[in-house]
Amino acid sequence: MGTSTPSSTSHLLVFARLSGLLVAILVLVWGLSFRSNFLSHTSSTHDAHMYSVLHVLVMVIGFVLISGEAILVHKWFPGSRNLKKLVHLTMQGVALASGTYGIWTKFHLERGVLANFYTLHSWMGLICISLFAAQVSILTCLMLELKTHNTPH
Repeated sequence: MGTSTPSSTSHLLVFARLSGLLVAILVLVWGLSFRSNFLSHTSSTHDAHMYSVLHVLVMVIGFVLISGEAILVHKWFPGSRNLKKLVHLTMQGVALASGTYGIWTKFHLERGVLANFYTLHSWMGLICISLFAAQVSILTCLMLELKTHNTPH
């Protein structure tokens, strides 16, 4: 893996952020303008439609894009290392809350919780959120534990 110059790093950062902005805009336009979803059109009520669109909006914008920005925060956010770590952790927490809410919206449909476990998408989403939550909580607890052991008494 080669070393990257500050110029190429800033170009990649701009490209990543513009790509994320484009995805957010496209998902918002789809969700707000087209009034369509991926549910079967046989028994799609207004509530089912709202929760289906909300699931996509929250998972893409809230979970995927905010966790991506949390990864990039060390490159673009000015300030001390501890401030960057705090902003990173806060953004990861927001992403985790968004992901959890996004899954809750899918379970809130009238078909019930068990009806959502028949696709690979459902299982991969649950595994992804579970691993993300484990990563955030375990690493946060480990860092707090290390901090208490390393402070002089």
